[in-house]
Amino acid sequence: MGWPRISTARPRLLLLLIALSLMTMTTELSDTNGEEGDFSGYQVLRVLVIRRDTVEILRSYQDRPGVDFWTELSDRAGPVDVMVSPDVGRQLKEELTRSRSSYVVNIEDVQEVVNAEHPTAPHADIGLTARSAFSLTWRKYHRLADHHQYLDFVADSYSRLCQTFSIGRSSEGRDIKGIKCGKGKREIWIDGGIHGREWISPAVVSYLIREFSERAHLHEHILGNFTIYSVPVLNPDGYEFTYTGGKKNRFWRKTRSKNRNSKCIGVDANRNFDIYWGKVGVSRDPCSDIYAGPRPFSEPETRAVRRFILSHAGKLEMFLTFHSYSQLLLLPFGYSEERPPDYSQLLRVAKLGRQRIFSASGTWFKIGQPSQRLYPVSGISQDWAKARAGVQYSYSLELRDRGKYGLLLPASQIEPSGKEMVEGVTAMIEEIL
Repeated sequence: MGWPRISTARPRLLLLLIALSLMTMTTELSDTNGEEGDFSGYQVLRVLVIRRDTVEILRSYQDRPGVDFWTELSDRAGPVDVMVSPDVGRQLKEELTRSRSSYVVNIEDVQEVVNAEHPTAPHADIGLTARSAFSLTWRKYHRLADHHQYLDFVADSYSRLCQTFSIGRSSEGRDIKGIKCGKGKREIWIDGGIHGREWISPAVVSYLIREFSERAHLHEHILGNFTIYSVPVLNPDGYEFTYTGGKKNRFWRKTRSKNRNSKCIGVDANRNFDIYWGKVGVSRDPCSDIYAGPRPFSEPETRAVRRFILSHAGKLEMFLTFHSYSQLLLLPFGYSEERPPDYSQLLRVAKLGRQRIFSASGTWFKIGQPSQRLYPVSGISQDWAKARAGVQYSYSLELRDRGKYGLLLPASQIEPSGKEMVEGVTAMIEEIL
């Protein structure tokens, strides 16, 4: 029995289908496994929200491809920063102009600023004496492995003062690693990197670790009374994904857990704490950057924080979590303008920190509650630490800048940011001492 005859049209159709399939596979691979993508022509607009129609215009763009809100949209008056692709940007600017809404272009070409985050020129050494023992610098941004290597170096070099620890593992099995420095019975918690794309946050926490180890002789009064627990990268999966996740994922914010019945990945870990969870400033859509999760503490990262903080209840006196950007020093609570009974004490300590920062660098941080300075938000770690875990002095710090670079703060600002935070944090600790 011979082969059946095939018309000449079918092989051509089959070849076309194969070619299209290969093109699709190539596109999918480039989106998920490729090098950092091209943001040429993307812009960041700062839109001044005063009228309701401006809010409605921006809200109509929230779920569109080619749009990434860098600051969350709310009904409050104030600036909103949004990154847009060239096509979407032209359309949005036309609509804003027609409605007589005010906007400026904060970043003309996102790709140019992304390139500046990774300077290729050699950098002056600012490491410790045995510089070859670790890769971390404070002149460029570094991968997770470099941060963890640095923690090991500090523990080895200053073993009488500092030891590494782990609070658990992430969804993808990465270590959530930290280091404790100090000899005191009183305790302080410092974390960074709960949002993957906020690269300045882990860099500054690592700078603080450097201060409390290499320069411990300058802080004997603090380290003799306190033990400081620092975790530079609280969301290791999200942080690594901003480096390795492909084309459009430099701005990945969430964890990397799988969501049931959804193709979308991850949860906003700083909406996942059990304090007015899911009430305000969050989304129930798994595809949203501010998805609060299916339930409180659904993420291994937030459960690890809960487990550690509660196991140290009664000893932890200060909780500091670092974010970017806006230059804010935020006090509880975020979900409303309700204030804790000791708000005046919290405010006094915050003002001393702000003044020391300003004296050191001229950088001004505004003070207030998230509901006043940003937007109402619930389920955040700072509120949980204060209200549920009983940590008296609980703060969020939104680092540099105020929007000129936003999430793309140049690496040249890591060291100045670290220096001013050393001043602010030590002033705040000295006040409660």
